[in-house]
Amino acid sequence: MDNEQLPKGYKNTEVGVIPEDWGIGSIKDLALIKTGSRNTQDKIEGGEYPFFVRSQIVERINSYSYDGEAVLTAGDGVGVGKVMHYINGKFDCHQRVYRISDFNKKISGYYFYLYFSNNFLNRIMQMTAKSSVDSVRMDMIANMQIPLPPTKSEQTAIATALSDADALINSLEKLIAKKRNIKQGAMQHLLKPQEGWEVKKLGNIGKPYGGLSGKSKLDFADGKFPYIPFMNIMSNPIIDTSYVDYVNIGVDENQNKALKGDLFFNGSSETPEEVGMCSVLLEDIPNLYLNSFCFGFRLNKDSKENGLYLSYYFRSSEGRKLFYSMAQGATRYNLSKSNFNKMEVSLPQPEQQNEIATILSDMDAEIQALETKLEKYRKIKLGMMQNLLTGKIRLV
Repeated sequence: MDNEQLPKGYKNTEVGVIPEDWGIGSIKDLALIKTGSRNTQDKIEGGEYPFFVRSQIVERINSYSYDGEAVLTAGDGVGVGKVMHYINGKFDCHQRVYRISDFNKKISGYYFYLYFSNNFLNRIMQMTAKSSVDSVRMDMIANMQIPLPPTKSEQTAIATALSDADALINSLEKLIAKKRNIKQGAMQHLLKPQEGWEVKKLGNIGKPYGGLSGKSKLDFADGKFPYIPFMNIMSNPIIDTSYVDYVNIGVDENQNKALKGDLFFNGSSETPEEVGMCSVLLEDIPNLYLNSFCFGFRLNKDSKENGLYLSYYFRSSEGRKLFYSMAQGATRYNLSKSNFNKMEVSLPQPEQQNEIATILSDMDAEIQALETKLEKYRKIKLGMMQNLLTGKIRLV
């Protein structure tokens, strides 16, 4: 931004546009940068003190080498630029973990953590021509510039606001995890076969059909007809109709269409645990097709089975055990349609299927609403960081 275009009271710096009364400083001039001295095998399960390694997981140890405020980040490995920790107390750290501590009077340690953890990855990515960074040199940290609000009170106000946003996000993440665990328990209880349930062969209640066949890369380059992609089935008990890809289908082609109420399964996987993951289509989508790596299953017209119930069942521990026993292969596991038709499932009466499906789908809807709220809060926090850490919005 040219100086003539700058808002009044702001200036251009190496870290971007910031208020005129803000300064900037190199980390080497603001804090002490050292590495730890411990090895991973020094960890003690249930140890008294935190032990920071090159992972987001904090291990434990029974001794400490440091006592005070510090920011820690991985020096190499997959966590480079991503693994960040803040602590104020007794701890120890791995020999390939950088410890940034002993902050001087110009900067609040927690304010530093917030700025550093949200900007360091971008900095090191700009310093390499590769798509990832394997290790961090000390000078990459030491020479990084940090914007400095003029008073500790302003830095603290920024840190508190962002910390409050983090606390809200963390509490929502814990609530979502709790709701998922409750749903998992409900599935195990509600979908476990009970006395009086009827055992049926899948081949007697419906018929499998194949996905797209005979298609080339050109057919997918500029497609006009929607088809259900592989990951939509793997990820969702109910097909997400907003998540489709497109393919060209010729006028004379004989391809199977996916219809409302159909179930879909992946017939192959690298592990037997993932063979036969199931999803159900609950919406009527004209001219919808299925990817070539999965197969569909259409219930008979006179069948009263609930497709959503079946989808939940096949994703439950009971259903997974059933498919696991049918998966065949060595390096890649497959499920044949003939074996699929022979599979036997224990089913409650249709009315009970409907009730169970409603209970579980209501739980899914609640979880989805919470996840939507979580995504909204994350976007709000991102906006707060962009405004507060650059001084666009000031709290004091």
